[in-house]
Amino acid sequence: MSSRMRTTVSLPADLVAHARAASGGNLSAYIEHALRTQQLRDAATAVQAWRGERGAADAEEFADVFGEDVA
Repeated sequence: MSSRMRTTVSLPADLVAHARAASGGNLSAYIEHALRTQQLRDAATAVQAWRGERGAADAEEFADVFGEDVA
């Protein structure tokens, strides 16, 4: 398991209210999920470039690992 770090952020009140309501009582897990989702979005450009370099042969490997909808 990765180590945890406590941090403080300032967010708009309406955004915090929504996150608290949607989190089911675990705001940290809710925010972690949102950040991990964004992390994957941020990596998408690099992954697409890598796939372009590797060619279509890796599409099957991607499908095996991530599912047909990703490949």
